[in-house]
Amino acid sequence: MNNWAVQTKALRKHYGEKRAVDGLDLEVPAGSVFALLGLNGAGKSTVLKMLVGLVHPSGGEGYCLGMEIRSRGAEIRRKVGYMGDEPRIYGYMSVRQVVRFCGGLYRNWDDGLVEAYMEKFQIPGESKVHQLSQGQKNQLALILALAPRPELLLLDEPTTGFDPLKRRLFFQAVLQEMVAAGKTVLLASHNLEEMERVADRVGLMHKGRLVHTCSLDELREREKEIRVVFQKEPPADLFCHPGIVQVKQEGRAFRLSVSTGLEEIWQACASVPHFVLEIISPELEDIFLRYTGEGR
Repeated sequence: MNNWAVQTKALRKHYGEKRAVDGLDLEVPAGSVFALLGLNGAGKSTVLKMLVGLVHPSGGEGYCLGMEIRSRGAEIRRKVGYMGDEPRIYGYMSVRQVVRFCGGLYRNWDDGLVEAYMEKFQIPGESKVHQLSQGQKNQLALILALAPRPELLLLDEPTTGFDPLKRRLFFQAVLQEMVAAGKTVLLASHNLEEMERVADRVGLMHKGRLVHTCSLDELREREKEIRVVFQKEPPADLFCHPGIVQVKQEGRAFRLSVSTGLEEIWQACASVPHFVLEIISPELEDIFLRYTGEGR
C-alpha cells in the first residue's frame, strides 16, 4: 500500500437497481495529481464519498492512505482534505467563525495559509456564509480542505462557479500547496481541458466503471488521428483495419482515429491517390468520447 494513496478493488455502490459504482479497480500513485474524468452521473462523486467514509460501499474493497475505508472513516477524514461538489457549510456563521470552528478539529491547521488564500480569493471574513456567492462558497471550501495540510486532497468539480482569475488561483493552490510538498491530489471532473493543465495521470470513468487509466503523455502518444483527402473514392475495405476505432468524414476529408498499427494504416492510405495525408493529435475530449463510446 505504500506506493498507492488510493486503491480500490471491485468497489461497488448500488442504490436499489441503480449501479452508481460498478466494480471499480482504481490505483492512485502517491505524490501524483490524478484526474478522474467522466460525464455527469458517471459515479465520480460517489467514489470520493466512499473514500472518505461518507457513503458506505455495497461491496468490494477500498483503501485510502493505507486505511480501510469501511472501518477507519474517521481516521481517514483527519488526514484527508475533501471538497464535495456541493459544499455544505453552516450558513448562519461568518466566514471567520467557520474557519475557527474547523481549525479546532485539526492538529496541523495552517492559519497563515487560510489568510493568504482568503486574501487572494477576496473572501470577506465578516460576511455570513449564506451571503456568499456559490463561487465564493466553493473557494472557501477549497481553503478549508487545504488548511489542515492533508496528505491527500480529494476535490469534486473544484472550479464550479470560479471566474477565469479564480481558476488560475485554484491551479496555483493545488500545485504550490500540494504537489510541491509531494502530496497526492485526486480530482473528479467533467472539465477535460482544465484537468489537462494540472493532472499527470487520468482515469476515464463511464457508467460506474473505469474504462481506461494512464498518464496524460501515454494517452496523447498512443491516440493519433490520420487525416486524408483522397483524389477519388477510397476502396471500401480501406477502413477495416482493427487499429482504426473511428472514422469521421468532413467534406472530402476523412479522419481516422487510430489506437494501434499507425504505420501500417498510414501506408495503406498512402497507396491510394490523395491530395493530403497527415498525422494529427486529437483533443483530449475526443479521446474520452472514443473510450466511453459516447462519440460513436
